[in-house]
Order: sequence, then structure tokens, then C-alpha cells
Amino acid sequence: MTTPSLRRPRIGWVVDVQHDFMRPEGRLYVRNLFDASDAGAVQATPAIVRTVEWMRAACDVVVYTGDWHAYGDREIDTVAPDPTKGTYHPHCMGMSEDPEEARGASLIAEVDPGRDVHVLPRDASEAHAREVARRALAERRAVFVQKHEFSVFEGNAGADAFVAALRDALGGAPEFFVCGVATDVCVKMAVDGLLDREAVVAGVQDATWSLGLLGPADTFDLWASRGATLTRSADLAPADR
Repeated sequence: MTTPSLRRPRIGWVVDVQHDFMRPEGRLYVRNLFDASDAGAVQATPAIVRTVEWMRAACDVVVYTGDWHAYGDREIDTVAPDPTKGTYHPHCMGMSEDPEEARGASLIAEVDPGRDVHVLPRDASEAHAREVARRALAERRAVFVQKHEFSVFEGNAGADAFVAALRDALGGAPEFFVCGVATDVCVKMAVDGLLDREAVVAGVQDATWSLGLLGPADTFDLWASRGATLTRSADLAPADR
């Protein structure tokens, strides 16, 4: 009789892989703001797709986060946006009544779970967040977490309760595998936030892309110094469940 392998539970955490960020025609395409030759996030798309495919096969749940903005949100500036001050042109306007404008908030087709997903709205209560976590694990369905700030923990009222509920339900200190964009803004906020909450984190380096606001010393190197594991999409272990 073969004894089942024991492993740490896994959570896939996919940050902001939305049309406005991931497509060159998007309203806030992620590319190095200081290098006109940078082709941008399309270069990371194959690695992101590999990583999400692995997450679907190997993780206990896959969580997507996404900017879900309305006019009036702190980071939306229609007059004088300044990325160095944390303000940007309108993007990922998921709260917009204009379908074409709202479309920019949709996940790119290559990783979109479609209708087979639970949504955690940006104003979610703690009770609702815990229920979404419970149902996602029980039904083996993905979750899309809306947010109105760079950090999901600041931009979704139920995010802390949601993450805590996942960790409690899975036990054994689940490992969060993180990919997405932008490395130096929303991915950084996700990884820093998880590490602040003493989570076990693995960053998938090639499955991210940067705006050029911060270098490795303030992202990958810093996370490693705080105990995170750094890996690449080709090196993710085969699914064992």
C-alpha cells in the first residue's frame, strides 16, 4: 500500500492580470516607464499562463485579485496623474456603467476562469469573506477579489478575513504562490502584505513584470531576505494531488 505524500497546502495568488494592465492597448499597460524600448507585460504572459495552469492543477484554491475602480478612488487622477506619487489615469474601471470602459477590468482570456468563480466585492463584510473562502474550498472554485487600492488588504474590506479563513481551513500554514503585475506596485503590496501576516510565500519571478519604479533590491531581494522563496514558472513542482 502506498502512503499518500504529505505536503503543505498551496494557494495560488494571481495579481491583477487584467486587460488594462496586460494588453498593449490597455489603459495602463504595464511596461518600464523609464525605458521606451521595453515591450512590457506581454513578455511575462507565457510564464503567467504556465503558472496559472500549474496552480489549477497543484493548488487547493486559486485566488485572482483585480483593481476594480470607480471615479473618486484615491489612485485615479484624471487631471495630473503621477505614478511616483501613486496616482494613475483611469484604469480597470470595474464600477463603471460603461461596458467598454469596464471591460478593461476583465482578466485576460488566457487565465480567465470564466463563470466558474466566486467574487469577493470590494466592500465585502468579514462574514461574507469567510463564507466565500469556505465555499471556494468546498466547491474547488476560484475566487476573484475586487480591490480599490494597490494593496488588496487595504482595498477590500473583507480581504483579511478571507485570507485568515483560507489559512484556518487549510491548516498547516499554506504556501502562497504569487504571480502577476506590476512587480513593484500591486504584486509588491500582495507579497509584503502576506509576509506581514506571517504567511509562507513563494514569488514566481518570471511570471511578473515591473513598471521600473523599484528594482530587485526592493522587491525580489527584499522578499527573500524576509523568508520568501523565489522560483520560476518552469521550476514549479509537478502537481501531486
